[in-house]
Amino acid sequence: MQNRKILRLLLSFIVVLALLLSLTGCKDKNKPTIETTKATKTTEPITKEKTTEESTDETTSGTDKTSGKFGGGSGGSGGSGGGGGGGQAQGTTKAPATTAAKSNSYYAPQVYYNSASGAAVQALADGTQIDYSNAASGYVMLKYSGAHSNVRLQVAAPDGVTPVYPIFSTGWEAIPLTNGNGNYTFRVLANDGGNSYTVVGSVDIPVTLSYSTAAFYRPNIYCNYDGGTSCVNYAAELTRGCDTEVAKIQAIYNYVVGNFHYDYGKASSVASAAYVPNLNSVWASKSGICFDYASTMAAMLRTQGLPTRVCIGYVNGSTYHAWISVYVQGTGWVNNIIQFNGNSWKLMDPTFASTGGNKYDWSQRGSYSAMYYY
Repeated sequence: MQNRKILRLLLSFIVVLALLLSLTGCKDKNKPTIETTKATKTTEPITKEKTTEESTDETTSGTDKTSGKFGGGSGGSGGSGGGGGGGQAQGTTKAPATTAAKSNSYYAPQVYYNSASGAAVQALADGTQIDYSNAASGYVMLKYSGAHSNVRLQVAAPDGVTPVYPIFSTGWEAIPLTNGNGNYTFRVLANDGGNSYTVVGSVDIPVTLSYSTAAFYRPNIYCNYDGGTSCVNYAAELTRGCDTEVAKIQAIYNYVVGNFHYDYGKASSVASAAYVPNLNSVWASKSGICFDYASTMAAMLRTQGLPTRVCIGYVNGSTYHAWISVYVQGTGWVNNIIQFNGNSWKLMDPTFASTGGNKYDWSQRGSYSAMYYY
């Protein structure tokens, strides 16, 4: 009897123990393992990885150089799409920015060097030569060989305009062909004293340009630069990441307006008919007259692939002045440069803006009348 009681107690203990073990096993079976928890965390977005992907997209998208239009933004917004759009296309969960980030694209200076190849040359009586081998590219080369010390070259263009260029050296000088196709007459003028000049040689040259803006991509006597010119190299740094034409114009314009000052002393002493800007000197001093502003900005823009005219004429009918016009794809020639006030683009004169004029006030711009383009 006693043995049966002991046996029943032993069986009851075994049943209870088995039940407890069964309950404990169910609880452990439903508990996530450490490895599973880690795997769940790695599937969540990680900011560092997203940033790396977006940076890569920005760098590679810089090769897209879609031209900007008026009303477009800067640094890759609007026309080009920029690098920010590339990052969003990869499915990032980051909210799209209102303005695409600038890429890191570097646009090296494009310098077109002029040459006198000798393939087509006209000689004057005093030995002066005009090499028009590259007239289709928008220029001729002149080499004065006469005995006079005060010399000018007058160019009678097809449209009736007659710009005059000072000739200071006996080396080759680049003379731009800025007035379209047709017959150009080149007259070498020697000074007889005061404002009196005599024609010592003349030649006619027919010109057919390879394209209408050919003359406004390269250096010439009034906008003289090369690959080592300071403003040219700085323009390439200023426009880093500017993936539209408008963004490049804005970067260069804003820099010159914000960092140059007008030299009133120079303005009162310079003889405009014989003045030629020295771009390295102007850049070193960050100062000059309107001709210096225009020539410097033209060099910067031309070497960034933007045809740019140095314009000489009158403002409000009486003030002799220099400014620039830029050719924008899809828009054409934009006169007197442009400025962005945060809402809209307006035409503006960089000299006026840098000397205290309200660069955002269209009513103060005045009336511009161009006589010559260089």
